Amino acid sequence: MIFITDYIKNFEIEEEILGSNFSSYKEEQLDKSKIKVLLVWHAEINEITLQDFPNLHSIVRYGVGVDNIDIDFCRKNRIEVFNNPDYGVDEVSDTTIAMILALGRNIGKYNNKAKELIKAPNIENPWQENTDFSSIRFKEISLGLIGVGRIGSSVALKMKNIVRNLNFYDPYVPLGYEKVLGANRFNSLEKLLENSQIISFHVPLNEETKGMINRSFINKMQDNSILINTSRGGIIDSLDCLYNGLSSGKLSSLGLDVLPQEPPSLSKKEELLTSWIAENNELSDKIIINPHTSYYSPESYKEMREKAATMALNCLHKKQVDNKIV
Repeated sequence: MIFITDYIKNFEIEEEILGSNFSSYKEEQLDKSKIKVLLVWHAEINEITLQDFPNLHSIVRYGVGVDNIDIDFCRKNRIEVFNNPDYGVDEVSDTTIAMILALGRNIGKYNNKAKELIKAPNIENPWQENTDFSSIRFKEISLGLIGVGRIGSSVALKMKNIVRNLNFYDPYVPLGYEKVLGANRFNSLEKLLENSQIISFHVPLNEETKGMINRSFINKMQDNSILINTSRGGIIDSLDCLYNGLSSGKLSSLGLDVLPQEPPSLSKKEELLTSWIAENNELSDKIIINPHTSYYSPESYKEMREKAATMALNCLHKKQVDNKIV
């Protein structure tokens, strides 16, 4: 039996693929000893939660990241873990590019300025004179990608005819991959930051990447750089380092689809969040924050659920091979 742990409210898609081979968190009476496979969205899967499933042999994650699953425990207990890495490649890469273009061309800032000028016309600067010196000519700048897996590579190929240079840092792709992308490969983060005016993250969250965006990292960036993160919130050490980067001028602007805490809380008095929310704050137009939605389109959402359910059914019969984490 397959068990859907959380989030999904209507099981039409899963039922079409799994038939009667699944149950869900909505069922109050359930014999968990019959569960062989977990189909997981946000639920925390660790040693404690897995005690309830004595005969479990596989876990399938609906999405890409597996940081909510205790991989070490699963490895030690011979529980196979699979993820679902390709359903939203276009959606996330398109969102990344949209953020880069919007921030580089000051689209949001000009939109707000136009509203302001209509409400209160400025005689000295009546309309098209309201230009911003930070607007970028993309053909003269370099984009630096940290991670060129599926999504990072998609961003690279789509941006190839927009920017002057494509740069990347990824020690896990084979030598020669730079020729496939038509990009410049850097063997250190420092060199990538020295040679790129825009930095975009496309990495998983693990011990190596956790807190990677920190004060030291930002201080090594070029002045007035654009920073984009559509990968995982946990690679941000704190929102304070981002706020300090914007305040100091190290960052000209910032685009985030993910945050260290989701949803964020204003009770912590995060200066980045309060600056972003305040319409009259000078930093507000320099920040884009989306609620972890870059993966979504109706098509990608359907594809994600279909692929996850198919993998879970294969796992039930011990036939799943692709996308294995452990």
